[in-house]
Amino acid sequence: MTDPTPDGKIFPRNLTARADHVVRGNPAATRPESGVDNCFPGLEIDQRNLDRAFFPGLRVDFQRLNGSRALAVAGGPAAAQGLRDSDLMDEANPVFVWALCGRTTVDQTEAQAPVISCRGMDGLDVWRRVHDLLPGRIAVLLGPGPGFSSPGATIVGDLNGIRRNNNSFVRRGPGGRFRLAVLIADRARYLDENGVIDPEVYEPGDLTRTLCAPWQYDFRDCACFYWAASKPDVTSSPDGAVPQLNFLRRDRALTPDLDTDAGAPGAERGVRTELEFTYQGLISDWGVLPPVLNDREADTLGIPAAPAVELLSRAEVIAKLRDLATVEHALCVEYLFAHYSLNAPRELPRGTGPTTLTGRIHAAAAEIFAVAIDEMRHLRWVNEALGTLGEPVSLGRAANIDRDGPHPFQLRRLDPEVLSWFIEVEAPSQAAGTGIDGMYVRLHETLVRHPELFPEDPDGRLGHLVKLIIDEGGDHFRRFKTVERHLSALDPQQYLRTLGPGDGSPLQTQLLDLADQYYAILLSTLHSTLSLGDRAGGVLIEQSRRTMANLHETHHALAARGVAPRFTLPAWLTPAPGGGGGGGPVAGGLVDGQVTRAAALAAIEAQRAIGKLGDQATRSMAHRQQRDVRALLTVLALHSGDGDGDGG
Repeated sequence: MTDPTPDGKIFPRNLTARADHVVRGNPAATRPESGVDNCFPGLEIDQRNLDRAFFPGLRVDFQRLNGSRALAVAGGPAAAQGLRDSDLMDEANPVFVWALCGRTTVDQTEAQAPVISCRGMDGLDVWRRVHDLLPGRIAVLLGPGPGFSSPGATIVGDLNGIRRNNNSFVRRGPGGRFRLAVLIADRARYLDENGVIDPEVYEPGDLTRTLCAPWQYDFRDCACFYWAASKPDVTSSPDGAVPQLNFLRRDRALTPDLDTDAGAPGAERGVRTELEFTYQGLISDWGVLPPVLNDREADTLGIPAAPAVELLSRAEVIAKLRDLATVEHALCVEYLFAHYSLNAPRELPRGTGPTTLTGRIHAAAAEIFAVAIDEMRHLRWVNEALGTLGEPVSLGRAANIDRDGPHPFQLRRLDPEVLSWFIEVEAPSQAAGTGIDGMYVRLHETLVRHPELFPEDPDGRLGHLVKLIIDEGGDHFRRFKTVERHLSALDPQQYLRTLGPGDGSPLQTQLLDLADQYYAILLSTLHSTLSLGDRAGGVLIEQSRRTMANLHETHHALAARGVAPRFTLPAWLTPAPGGGGGGGPVAGGLVDGQVTRAAALAAIEAQRAIGKLGDQATRSMAHRQQRDVRALLTVLALHSGDGDGDGG
């Protein structure tokens, strides 16, 4: 039996790309004609790559100093006239674009269509003329040899007349050797009948392959007007004794830059590039390029030595990952409790301005909630790392969080002291190995520098995961500083709720019980998903997400009534020795599905009780959430073979 399709699941059909009309919800930039296209630096697409197929059935290359070379025949008039790829592959006589003809402005008549000679043009100059060609009939003249030194259109006489009469032809010499071709066709549309860029013409990646990613492409090829601040073309030596140095020279000796005049425009650049780093060289050796101050290479500044990092053994890496998982769990819960302690609604009322009291408190609460979500993601990533290394899941909750000394896990309101602690715990460590991010730095260095310790990770994915966590730590520091700015001018009594155990009423008791069951469901479904790894599919992750949303809604309902969320750890998640809150073997030998099922059934009982109590909004919340829990029971029944998905 197959798993049920979760409500609201989106199946990718590529409808956005295939829509040839405006689709509600799609921004204008999703349309090909609205893309930001340029070449230096290139923001969304490189128009040169789109125009490579400006003539149907012909592929050309504009990125050459001696003109635009024809590369391939893929049908169209070229193939119909007998032009073959073998004609274009003759390196002794490569085929180039010698001339173009077609309308370039809307006020031109067909008789006025200009003839564009490519003599004296490099590839980019040819592309600029191609880019100006309007839709409609165009002609292209191809000849053997660079267009830069070609005779241009004069060799065939009236190219516009040939275009208007639709007289395509290919001329050959003795032995069938290619001599000349004039090809006539309508300028390529680029889009197919569905309104999308034609997949028969352009392969994935074609339009972006020469943009700033990798940045080395533009860093090497762009002239001063783009990279002037960070990559000058010509610099001076540190003492000024050598006034002209090629900044990208492979030989870092202080050799004066070439000042050659080899005749043809572009020759000097061609000689210089032979002495410069290749694209691959820039990737591997870019660190040798010095900073430039006052037009001089500042080699005397040197490159600061990397901080000494004490590397870990494999066993230490695993132990630290297990410990850090429990710390991420603890921080997530502390941040969530602080979020609920702010006197702000879950959703900002319509018309509430950002500078109002409610708007400022809500903005602060949103920042904290975003950090808490990140910590939950970190918990998952750390456990994915453990799973890659063949280790069991670690979902415990740390009793202490070390940051220049132990900090006991506590559920506290976000008063200024607590906010200062949050800022401190997320602040970048001053030394590798200290604090949370410093410990991640040690892990990252060990994973990167000693991959032989981790044969289960041949692609180095663990290092990337840890690097993501390190990077997001810096973002958390900035987010908490933003919270500080939002609340700095307010008295804590203005933005803090009074949270306590509640009055023991039946409604509050059921809400607290329901929240505890959601917390248990969330942890047990995460445990199952992480334990199964790739075998889990997406169903349990979706159930975890729904449970998290319901837990969040229930905690807001409690906090609005002045009741503090409890975040009671389930019994199966036993603390590890030393107060770390270990990985959590399931108590009594129960499997994860049985634990989740028991928590789900208890949640339904609480929801039924809440449905008979409280106001209409609370009853509606309980009924709505009950559907999600029943869906979870159905999933568990399918996996276990038990047909009872209702729970009675």
